[in-house]
Amino acid sequence: MSEDKSEQELAKWRKKIEMIGIDILGLDQETETGRFKLKTKFMNEHFINELDKIGLQLINIRGTFIGRLVVLLEAKNVNSMSTNTTT
Repeated sequence: MSEDKSEQELAKWRKKIEMIGIDILGLDQETETGRFKLKTKFMNEHFINELDKIGLQLINIRGTFIGRLVVLLEAKNVNSMSTNTTT
């Protein structure tokens, strides 16, 4: 049952990432850390800012030999987001 829930969460994040215009070549979730591994060909500051807006924090970006990028992302803590709101 938890596997089905993680697949639903992964599908939710995939849709959000696609909506901001990032070309997804692959998206996986690490079981130990819960972090997301996004494979794409292009990443810039605009996309990083948009990922931040949808609730994903950039952890690391590395290039591969075949010209792809592997972007390690982590979902932001919901509690920390609620304390940063201004009135």
